[in-house]
Amino acid sequence: MAFDSYIFDREGFKELTDEKADNLKANRGLSDLLGFGLSVVAGRLAKDRLRYRDYGPYWWALKDLMNANGYDLGSETDEVVKAIYRGDRDVDTLIMADEFRELYLQTWVLHTNQFDLDSESGEMWTLYDRDMEPFAY
Repeated sequence: MAFDSYIFDREGFKELTDEKADNLKANRGLSDLLGFGLSVVAGRLAKDRLRYRDYGPYWWALKDLMNANGYDLGSETDEVVKAIYRGDRDVDTLIMADEFRELYLQTWVLHTNQFDLDSESGEMWTLYDRDMEPFAY
């Protein structure tokens, strides 16, 4: 599988991330976009653990960030997908994951976990995190 669908332009996201950081500072007086964003994600997951699927292939890198910042979400991962679907900076990864979530909410039915990550083969990739699924019900 090529894993080439839904890859965002990393340079473009650096600009978007910086813009969002400026907006957070201007609107809320906060300068820690990463910390603020991760707390928002944690709040979403607290309401419905299956909402990890909203982040599609960006979930694994986002989960790593969550774990590194004090949110214990377990050790299940997908190293290949995580290496591809991430930004150059941690905060870029957060913003990419959130942008994918926006696309997800506009495109798929809630709790969908299959995505076409290979633009040529059309082979479906399934997002399944054994650390998150048992707590969903």
